[in-house]
Amino acid sequence: MFGPSQQITTKQRLVRSVFLYYGIAIGWAWLVWAPLVMGSDGLKILPINPSLPVLTCIATLGPLLGCFITHRMETGNWKAIHLLPATTRRWIWVLLGPLLIMLCSFLVFPAFISSGSPAQWRWHPSVLAGLWVPMFNYNLLGGPLFEEPGWRGFLQPRLEEVMSPWIAATFVGVMWAAWHIPLFFVTWTSASPLSFLLIEVGVSILIAFAFHSSGNAVLVATLMHSAFNASSRFIGPFLGSTPTRSRPSAEMLLVFTYLTAAGVVVLCTRGRLRSAVSQGTRDERIAV
Repeated sequence: MFGPSQQITTKQRLVRSVFLYYGIAIGWAWLVWAPLVMGSDGLKILPINPSLPVLTCIATLGPLLGCFITHRMETGNWKAIHLLPATTRRWIWVLLGPLLIMLCSFLVFPAFISSGSPAQWRWHPSVLAGLWVPMFNYNLLGGPLFEEPGWRGFLQPRLEEVMSPWIAATFVGVMWAAWHIPLFFVTWTSASPLSFLLIEVGVSILIAFAFHSSGNAVLVATLMHSAFNASSRFIGPFLGSTPTRSRPSAEMLLVFTYLTAAGVVVLCTRGRLRSAVSQGTRDERIAV
């Protein structure tokens, strides 16, 4: 059991490390994105037009730097994350993780948005053969590769020290979404800020589940993040000429898709998302 002074120290350490990590992640990214926001594609304060892909690749170093710098200051070493699955059996999640995202994007969402009888649906699964290309090109560098050591590798386990894994994943999703705020001042996504937030929360819970299932392998989280980013450009070709619903909007149906999938995972795992942190250990850390 922790003594009172140890409990206070543990909570103070957690708050300090989370604030330091997030401050670095946001500070770096927002500084890099500042020319983009102030340029001709944003607020038009400066007569410049910097490249969104290039600055985004650089900005995503924020979570990576936050992860390793904060861990180094806490422990004195650089071993901040587990890159690969913990055991041979858990390597299956390198495949199952991305497939979980693809299941949502190319089965659940199409089922929600397609109208009429299933006989009228004209889905084209063959287009998904090309999904692997954007998963491993610029799309990988423009977010997943450098972000996931921070969001899942560092932040998720830290928050789980004082809260249930599914609540921790929800907080990670909110912080992850908020990190993107400057990009809403430029032409970046068709999703509204609220829809984007809700989708990120759903995706965050799914990634946390697979992340824990693999033994906290950042590789699995990275591949899932990349699959999520790459899937959006394939949804239209996948649906083809299938009649679709006009209401609710496609954006809201995508929100519903990921929140529903996340809800199923939370219920099936009783909120634990297969995390190795026991409830008893967590209670000891947060008790006062």
